[in-house]
Amino acid sequence: MPLDRNKIVRYQVLDRCFRDTSRLYRVSDLLECCNLELQRYDYPSIARRTIQNDVQMLGMEPYNVEFDESLKKSNCYRYADTTQSLKVLKLIDPNRDALLQTIDSLRDIYNDPDNQNPQWQWMLLTLQALADNRPINANEQYVSFENNAAYAGNIHFAPLLESIINQHPVTIRYKPYQHITSKEWNIYPYYLKQYNSRWFLFARIDGKDELTNFALDRIFEVKPWKHPFEPTDIDFSTYFDNVIGATVNETMVIETVTVKIAASRYPYVETKPFSERQRILKHDSKTYTISFPIKVNNEFIAKLLSFGSELEVLHPQHLRQQIAEMVQQMHNQYSAQ
Repeated sequence: MPLDRNKIVRYQVLDRCFRDTSRLYRVSDLLECCNLELQRYDYPSIARRTIQNDVQMLGMEPYNVEFDESLKKSNCYRYADTTQSLKVLKLIDPNRDALLQTIDSLRDIYNDPDNQNPQWQWMLLTLQALADNRPINANEQYVSFENNAAYAGNIHFAPLLESIINQHPVTIRYKPYQHITSKEWNIYPYYLKQYNSRWFLFARIDGKDELTNFALDRIFEVKPWKHPFEPTDIDFSTYFDNVIGATVNETMVIETVTVKIAASRYPYVETKPFSERQRILKHDSKTYTISFPIKVNNEFIAKLLSFGSELEVLHPQHLRQQIAEMVQQMHNQYSAQ
């Protein structure tokens, strides 16, 4: 049977009291704590008998709370295992209203056929289950997203995201891959982006105009920098248009790239295109010739090479020549005795 609002607040208070090892709680203490909390929500006060009934109910299905038997003899109540907590509490109304507002915001994305992001959909369905008071077993895995748990930069994600949201400049100690020593930079952080199981911070170094890309695994320290925040006018919702990966700089221009790809591999490119504006120029039973706008960076070149002999760059000539030279170098390397 669903919990009423008054009972939800009581159970939350009781849960905190039962986990508190700093003092002992008798029924009179529990009653006082509950009534103080109920007053905050303008709920009516309760009687001692209500608390006694609550304690009795919590020892039964579906809660099955186990109390410290040695304390019960003194009419005091504490969990036998103070690391436990009630798992079936519903959200009180103010929190539930906020949750429902979040769900409504996500639902627009969920229902958009052009923006079917699995992470957003998973978040929406999970929040909806909470709002509907449907139990979620955290030990059961239903879905897996790409994540590198051993990634060295994970420790910096939360403080950097917080600094972006709160617009707080930070000082980072950073060591690029090609450098031997690290260096401190005062930066204005703006955006975090994941690519190929790695995270990248886009920020502006104090005194410079252009954005800099910092790999989180090369950051060794993040600390607050007491300085006024300087925002950016860059729209990150479009900043990575026509880009694969996380490398963007001011010198890159959009180029029209034309490639010929084996018909057997084309379904992969059709369902995971190089660009939203990718189009077919011609095709037959053996190959597809496609064209798309893109900014050529190292990540894009690596993607082209991943197709091996099943993809040929036709245009632009400088990219075709660059790929040819790389293939020749690989050929020489593997041909050496």
